[in-house]
Amino acid sequence: MKVFQVRRILRDALSGLAIRAACIATLSSVLAVDSAGADSNEFCSDAVYDPAILAPTVKVVTLNASHGRKRAINQMLVSRKRTYQNLDDIADLLIRIGADIVALQEADAPSRWSGKFDHVEYLLEKTDYACFVHGHHAQSWLYNFGSALLSDVQLVDTDSQSFAPSPPTTTKGYVSSVINWQTTVATVPLLVVSVHLDFSRRRVRDAQVNAMIRSLSGHNMPMIVMGDMNSEWSNKESVVKLLADGLALKAYEPGEEGQGTYKSSSGKRLDWILISPQLAFIEHSVLPDVISDHNAVYAEIGYLGVR
Repeated sequence: MKVFQVRRILRDALSGLAIRAACIATLSSVLAVDSAGADSNEFCSDAVYDPAILAPTVKVVTLNASHGRKRAINQMLVSRKRTYQNLDDIADLLIRIGADIVALQEADAPSRWSGKFDHVEYLLEKTDYACFVHGHHAQSWLYNFGSALLSDVQLVDTDSQSFAPSPPTTTKGYVSSVINWQTTVATVPLLVVSVHLDFSRRRVRDAQVNAMIRSLSGHNMPMIVMGDMNSEWSNKESVVKLLADGLALKAYEPGEEGQGTYKSSSGKRLDWILISPQLAFIEHSVLPDVISDHNAVYAEIGYLGVR
């Protein structure tokens, strides 16, 4: 048997083992008893944070951090050392971009399946951010994760909301906070939200979005809603459009081609930044860095005034 044939046999065998291991890992995560997390963790360094953003524009970024696995098939196949390295890559991007506010999804508290350390606290240590709020939406013996916000400035009236459990998929939810913004013309309180919607069923996403609309529609302030919404704008049953319509929000060029955010090869635009009519997109881009199975989405946002 020739050398190249032996190499091919070994490669195929190892590939098969990896696939089987990933299937077992995924099945294990699905079978874990998932409870909607009612708690959250938040922190603000008194010595560091500012009371408000002092700038004519606000810079934001949203990223599904994929449990620190980057583009591995499953986080249980990633070593603790590699998980740290993957989060270091995320931290490097956040430092380079210099956003005022970061929205994260699939952000882990200490979890057996992703290294047994808090990914949000680690990112705070590795970057210049002073404050965070981290909602623990899905909890079991295997995992504890949810959505989070990192900020340069003080987080006010923070809230964490878990959606109704949606087995067999893990529970999703959102976190929100008011952040004060001193523009050139006024001090503007912003309601900022990081959300993750269910990936598997439209009816579950519909229920989650309707719950958000009921909860957030009473706020009389400009709003920035960011996150992995597992929906494209072009679908006739798009929950992104449902959320935008329900909260009177707008997206950046929603029908534009070439804005895919999930696994570059798929071209699916699943990660969104939605803003109120009082706000305007100055800049918007999907960042090319491979730090997750999702691309980070960045926006610079200006203030138009009362509408």
